[in-house]
Amino acid sequence: MKTRLPAIALLLLSSPALGQIESPLLSKLRLNLVNPGGKSLAMGGAFVALADDATAALANPAGLTQLKAWQVGGSGKLFVFEPELRRAAYVWQTDGSYRKFTEEEDRPSGSQEELEFASVVGPISERLSLAVYRAVNLRYRLDADDLRGGNYRAFAISVPPNNALSLDEQGGYDIRNEVWGVSLATNLGALSVGGGVTFSRLRYEMTGGASGGGHLFITNGSNVQGNPGAQPRLDTTVSSEATSGTKAGWIAGFKWQLFEVGNVNLGGVYRKAPRFDVAYSVTSVNAWNGARVSFSCGVDDPNVPGSGASACGTFDIPDDWSVGLSAQPHPNLLFSAELQRISYSQLQDGFVPIFAYCTTEASPCPAQNRVIPDGRGEDGIVPRAGFEWTLPMTGELQVALRGGWHRQPANGMRVDLFPDANRDRMPDAGSVPAEVVQPPLTDAFQTTYDGGTEEDHVSFGLGLTMSRKLSVDLAADLSTSNDAYVVSAFYRF
Repeated sequence: MKTRLPAIALLLLSSPALGQIESPLLSKLRLNLVNPGGKSLAMGGAFVALADDATAALANPAGLTQLKAWQVGGSGKLFVFEPELRRAAYVWQTDGSYRKFTEEEDRPSGSQEELEFASVVGPISERLSLAVYRAVNLRYRLDADDLRGGNYRAFAISVPPNNALSLDEQGGYDIRNEVWGVSLATNLGALSVGGGVTFSRLRYEMTGGASGGGHLFITNGSNVQGNPGAQPRLDTTVSSEATSGTKAGWIAGFKWQLFEVGNVNLGGVYRKAPRFDVAYSVTSVNAWNGARVSFSCGVDDPNVPGSGASACGTFDIPDDWSVGLSAQPHPNLLFSAELQRISYSQLQDGFVPIFAYCTTEASPCPAQNRVIPDGRGEDGIVPRAGFEWTLPMTGELQVALRGGWHRQPANGMRVDLFPDANRDRMPDAGSVPAEVVQPPLTDAFQTTYDGGTEEDHVSFGLGLTMSRKLSVDLAADLSTSNDAYVVSAFYRF
């Protein structure tokens, strides 16, 4: 039997919903969970054992005790996103099999400037320091407007005699988490400890394409009305809104000087991030006959029972922790290294499917032949390393050259197709992934949602300190799929 998308392929957003939806544009989502500031970025983000400027308020509050004077400052960052998204096209063979005749990559792009950090920091007693700050600790912006036709085509499958199955996505995403926080730190001799509370507000928007309208998923977009046996084109518009307002989190860290000789320090931090409520709205229109289905969070369509609860989801910002070492073998030379673990699985847990797929020609689709996609993600460990070389200068000018590296783990989504015989829009209990090969839907999903690849990031920068009151840091971080550029400045009273 041949497999194809059913005429009404809409699947309710499942409940509970904890993160990403069935969106090819989000298959390689990278969240830029990097410590703020030019010094940290230039040193590959290996900053937890140093934490020696005002950005310690978020990077590792224990480092605040090193700052002996009050200071104010901020940091601006340019984010550039260009993930490698993969797609495959298949052609039917006379023996009944399918051949993958092309596997291509698309690189939609996006960029955004942000005031990523601003703070007031200083000592309030001999052993106690305080920081009040505002930061943007998560940023992602991407759209498909610059791709051919303004769409990202996840897959295309030729089905004889004159049918085609395809899934396109038009529009983009604008994801941003703004944090306001207060941190305190105390010095206990060789050991400093610190912590604080954070208050976050999430923007999670599914933006429309350049041609107007909302965020659009197009199934069977290559089909022409009137073709015998062809499935109709289905246009599904999805929007989202973070509805839970401001949510609280917390942060705790330590810094311990192990040896005075060489200034060897051990540092660590844990950051607990909040989970936000997200309300989805979905409208699906059959482009051939105008049939419409609409539902949203808390509002059912009579034709889609139970959709009110299932259109209410969440977006869980990953928690992370880091541990690192720093050393100063020469007065002008500093090294730092750390490991950061990020709970990416929190973001991708509870994959939210939009469409159901049928493994037979029958219409409507028999329950035993119905499958839905289900995604998964894995936590990742990020190794970081950096150095700083301070150049000897006359007067009060100090110049520091910095460089660093880190490796971003392969934290993209993987997706399998699972049976959904009870039509509850979730994988059946105890079921195993279904291998749908006629046409090759399983291979198509595994091509698009391939889990991503590891990426090396190279960073470098320059630090200037003038009159011991003003410091300016410039930094760049470069990789295959996303770059960052930072300018930060801090003034000491």
